[in-house]
Amino acid sequence: MLRTIIVVVLLLLTIGCSQSLYMQGRRLADEGEYDRAIKAFYDDIKLNPASAETWRELGVAFYKKGDLDKAEEALKQANNIAPDARTNLYIGLVYEKQENFDRAIEAYRTSLSYKPGGKTRQMIEQHLGGLIALKVEREVTTAIQNEEKIDVASIPDNTLAVVDFNDEHLPPEMAPISKGLAEFTALDLAKIQSLKVVDRLKIDLIQKELQLGSSAYADPKFAPRIGKLLGSNNIVTGTVVGIGDDMIRLDGAVVNTRDSSSNLTDPTEGRLNNFFKIQKDFVFNIIKKMGITLTQEERDAIEEVPTESYLAFMAYCRGLDYRSRGMMQEASRNFQQAAGADKNFGDAQKQLQQIVFAPAMSPGGHSFQQFETSVTAATDQLQTTTGIDQFQAMTLLNSGFISDPAIFERFGNTPIIPPQTGVTVNLRIIGDLDGIR
Repeated sequence: MLRTIIVVVLLLLTIGCSQSLYMQGRRLADEGEYDRAIKAFYDDIKLNPASAETWRELGVAFYKKGDLDKAEEALKQANNIAPDARTNLYIGLVYEKQENFDRAIEAYRTSLSYKPGGKTRQMIEQHLGGLIALKVEREVTTAIQNEEKIDVASIPDNTLAVVDFNDEHLPPEMAPISKGLAEFTALDLAKIQSLKVVDRLKIDLIQKELQLGSSAYADPKFAPRIGKLLGSNNIVTGTVVGIGDDMIRLDGAVVNTRDSSSNLTDPTEGRLNNFFKIQKDFVFNIIKKMGITLTQEERDAIEEVPTESYLAFMAYCRGLDYRSRGMMQEASRNFQQAAGADKNFGDAQKQLQQIVFAPAMSPGGHSFQQFETSVTAATDQLQTTTGIDQFQAMTLLNSGFISDPAIFERFGNTPIIPPQTGVTVNLRIIGDLDGIR
């Protein structure tokens, strides 16, 4: 064991005297010497063209220098070799600066799928919610401004939107139920692979822009215009009516945007404490009216009940109502109550994560700059130079001094283990190393 340790130490001392091009590039980039860092990375790529980490850090250096096109090119090269959270984060930053929100959102989501460490994950999640809201807001504004130019014939047949249900026939304290029933109807219909369901955030923004009340919003006569603005071929409307003290009835329709035809659903009704039975029956009525044949997997997914707690359901509905009115603190408080009443209520937890307290973000504005500064600092910190490069990492691993490759992740450099060839190489060290004390 002593011999192995001495050999490894001597090897590391020798290697450390000649720092790799990759590590030189990292150090120069950390010092803001981006041109010199870029040259070092390119020199390393000449020797190691399949090094994903060198391509990645080359892209990061180009990004920090302000050359977005070259940053995108280098980062894509890294992604093609070995995608990771840091690469996709910077790809997202590139796209967001270019105001390509769809691709930025996709890149951020991909980054999250690789489970970034430290505070990076939380920062991306919070920023992603705001970016999605900004994207939808711009889409709505553009649609309204260009309403006359929208060709309904070009809207895909499988698109569907569930608008807020009419709540004017409910007592004020029960009115938020209509939002919950509409929300879960949209979530269930989204489980059907053949349908593309419009984000309900977009529907909320349309309602605000057009200053529509719930009765007009759910009116089948008005639905074709809503469908045109949403880019949806089918609109699901509904009206919730209170029956006595503890019962409700839900009537709905599927409206076709192109020809304005309406297909009324059979009414569903029941006691409030059976709220999900009412909602599920309504969903299956919609599916029947649209002539959709479900797979068993889709049917099972739709039949799943998010919560059996009436208190959790009502708190969730109030949260949706407050969120639609822009009252985010009240919305958060009610989503917390819903999650507290049923700790297995995943939808309540998801809404809590998506709540954005900050104003809508804009590329180049304070919110984006703040995110960019914070998240790049956080992910850069995880890449802190330790002097352990790829060759050194392999030396430590092959010597058996460190046997677990995952340990090197904390150093920011995991050794790439070559494929096994079946060839065994034996090394013989001549000399009495035990003589070294």
